[in-house]
Amino acid sequence: MPAYKLVKVFYCCSNAVKDEQLRQKLETHLTVLKRRRVITDWHQGMVSPGKEWEIESDRELNEADIILVLISSDFIASNYNWEVVIKKAMQRHRAGEARVIPILLRPVLDDWKLALDNLPALPKGERPITDWKPHDNAFHNIAQGIKEVVDELTDPTFPIKQYSRQTGAVVMPVIKAAGNALLHIVRQTLLYVFKSSKTRRHRRASKILDKTVILIIVCSISILLFFWQTGIHRSFLLESSSNLELTEKVNSSGWIWLGIVKNFPGSLSPGKPLVIQQKNIEDYPSIYPLVVPSPGEVVTVQRIVHLRKEKSLDTEIINEFIPDQKLVILKVEPLTKPSRNSPYVQLMAKVRKCYNCNKK
Repeated sequence: MPAYKLVKVFYCCSNAVKDEQLRQKLETHLTVLKRRRVITDWHQGMVSPGKEWEIESDRELNEADIILVLISSDFIASNYNWEVVIKKAMQRHRAGEARVIPILLRPVLDDWKLALDNLPALPKGERPITDWKPHDNAFHNIAQGIKEVVDELTDPTFPIKQYSRQTGAVVMPVIKAAGNALLHIVRQTLLYVFKSSKTRRHRRASKILDKTVILIIVCSISILLFFWQTGIHRSFLLESSSNLELTEKVNSSGWIWLGIVKNFPGSLSPGKPLVIQQKNIEDYPSIYPLVVPSPGEVVTVQRIVHLRKEKSLDTEIINEFIPDQKLVILKVEPLTKPSRNSPYVQLMAKVRKCYNCNKK
């Protein structure tokens, strides 16, 4: 199933050698998802040279869709991981902005569950990786669990499939029991009708009639089940379609203030830095990263910004975006025609809300 968005995975892991080795093995088992461009991941070892690791880690944590918390005694002993990283991760999880998945690396006391709201941990059964022989069985189990979450985040038909599986698990045994009961009644009736007859012809007719009734029952149940499932799928699809149409009407596209760039040839090209040394706070860039985005790029709102109907700061405000919301850039244009004598150029961007980016 192709992904509709690239899911960002963030590893919360201690610096202990044992934990890092297990994290690397887990990353290896998720390579298939990375090659399929379903996920992209980040860990502290990827901090760029010369950058503050805490700042970069905090930025990646705030942008992650799935946060993997690798539980061990060393991780719990780290005050930074336990007091800073976990609290921020759970804030985003409770707000529905990200999905926190605890992963048990090594045996520890169960006290960690309280801080993580008793979230179910992987591997399934909450059996630490080091207790599995071989360890690859545990990593396969974890990778399957993560893939299920990724499918939920990327496949818009996932709720329909999940509902069908759940209802099927309940309905099928009921239908089977009802069919067996009906079959028993029919068989008993046939035996009663033909019990007084000893002729070969009547016995043969009894067997033929018995098989015919069974076939009719099976076909009837199959047809009813087919239409029942089809009706559920249709109702869910119609509901999803109507919800999407309503969302699109409420969050229609429009223009936002983007920021200011220096006025020189090529300054409006994607990737050029937005100026932040401004006296007026309203002139600060409204998005992150702090560069001119390209059409189709997904950016993050870093301060409250108004969505306007037209490319002007005086037009009607039709919506408002808050920090950490995701927007899709449609086009970038100067607010007014640049003047040769002006040192800066004011930019506006036509955007729409990224419907799938913030859904967890």
